[in-house]
Amino acid sequence: MQRANIISAGQRGFTLLELLIASIIFAIMAVMAYGGLENVIQNSKSSEQALQRLQQVQQCVSTLNRDFSQIRQRDIRDDYGNFQPYLTAGSNIDSLVEFTRGGRVNPANLLRSSLLRVAYRFEDGKLVKLQWPHLDRAQNSEPKQTVLIDNLENVTIRFLDDKAEWQEQWPPLSTASGSTPGADIVTPVAIEIVIQLKDWGDVRRLYAMN
Repeated sequence: MQRANIISAGQRGFTLLELLIASIIFAIMAVMAYGGLENVIQNSKSSEQALQRLQQVQQCVSTLNRDFSQIRQRDIRDDYGNFQPYLTAGSNIDSLVEFTRGGRVNPANLLRSSLLRVAYRFEDGKLVKLQWPHLDRAQNSEPKQTVLIDNLENVTIRFLDDKAEWQEQWPPLSTASGSTPGADIVTPVAIEIVIQLKDWGDVRRLYAMN
């Protein structure tokens, strides 16, 4: 009889208080684990967004480098048949800058020019690149438009002339615009572009002209 009582006492279960304490501890640990998991997920999303933004900035800068390092002195005819300088910027055009560049790839060895006419435009917080299929444009010729980067505060461009003075417009106002091809060719010493990102601050690029 005494042995049965000892066995019965050894098999005694948890009390209600012990179960309550265990439940509270488990709930606290679950909340802590969920909070830690949520932080990990948020950090992962933030890292992914930062990486995507970095890639966007790098691709934008790479495109700028490629275009501005290959500016060529070749005037064009616009949609109305008027001659336009190889490089133009300011209030006289709808874009920030428009110019002729070289280096057009031709893997199929087609009979076409290696030059391109491109422009950059800032609108709705985005930097947009425009590219025409031909240098001398026909009427109603539409350029291909590509958004390079968004979430921008502003984009500015200026030109350093041979007198070490910065100009907001090119050709400068003191220079007669070319009504004939090749007339009064004026080349800036350098071109500066400042892209103001809302999240990362300013990206400044300076290109020396040969």
